[in-house]
Amino acid sequence: MYLTDPASTPDFSVGSFNAEQIERAARMLEQQFRFDSMEGFYRAAYAETIVDVSGPVALGTTLIHVRQGAGDFSDAAVPDLVITRGLSREIPATLDLGAGQFRATLPRNSMVITPPGTPTTILLDRPNEVEFLAIPYGALRSLCGDQVLPQDGDFGALHREKIESPILTQLFDRTAREIRAGNPTGTMFVEGALMQMAGVLMSGSRHRLRAPSGGLAPWQLARVTDHLHDHVAEAVSLADLAALCGLSVFHFARAFKTSTGIAPHQFHISLRMERARLCLSRSDSPVTEIAMSLGYDSSQSFSRAFRIANRVTPSQFRAATRGQRVHDGRWVRR
Repeated sequence: MYLTDPASTPDFSVGSFNAEQIERAARMLEQQFRFDSMEGFYRAAYAETIVDVSGPVALGTTLIHVRQGAGDFSDAAVPDLVITRGLSREIPATLDLGAGQFRATLPRNSMVITPPGTPTTILLDRPNEVEFLAIPYGALRSLCGDQVLPQDGDFGALHREKIESPILTQLFDRTAREIRAGNPTGTMFVEGALMQMAGVLMSGSRHRLRAPSGGLAPWQLARVTDHLHDHVAEAVSLADLAALCGLSVFHFARAFKTSTGIAPHQFHISLRMERARLCLSRSDSPVTEIAMSLGYDSSQSFSRAFRIANRVTPSQFRAATRGQRVHDGRWVRR
């Protein structure tokens, strides 16, 4: 969302500029606009470059896919922590993400990190394609609780270089796929991935999150698992579960995995799959009806999750448990 008239936006999307022009352009962007998100800024300044926007999902996190030409694509300050991943084979660029100017060639899947509240200078030598994972930073700090992230979102040296981290790439991939699919796995999946990303960034900035030790007390585990059973078809957040135990979200997520061996979202999915198998084997309800009763927004998202968990489709599972086979494309009794 922009808070001033977009008609007055200066055109910074093409061309090359000298140092004075670049500095003036950055000042104008910062002075003329105040934006409440990276998506809002891009829709106002570079709408023609947007290929797709997915989300928002947990914490208001958004995935923005853009295709840019060569030239100046500097950003105004936004409250999001922005992780940018290159999708092109390589992107030669001159960058200043708030920690000083540097020159880099960004290979595919490499990343740069822009802290919240920071106008940038981004000068691209050639056309390219990137994805932005825009995370509202205030919400991320609240999620991490007493595992204190930098108040201003400054992760030090990470803002002065390209980042090639297999762990961060894997987390970005998992989160991006989940957001594009409409977050079928639920809020807890994205929250967990974002907390892991925060841990990677803290490690890279030479800070350390304090890792809790030990699992949940028996009463805490019983209260959480009972809650998940009772709300198996509903969206449940990590904050909801942590509050039941009187713990921070960060401590709860670590302690739950220590106690059960799996993450909270995986436990929640396992309960859904258990109920799905029961419904498929004992009722004649259509797959779409079962999907909706378990909190999925479509039979397609349910079938995808069921196939991942059980290695067969819902229809194949139902047929196998009822002694059916395929005949001319239809399931029939043996």
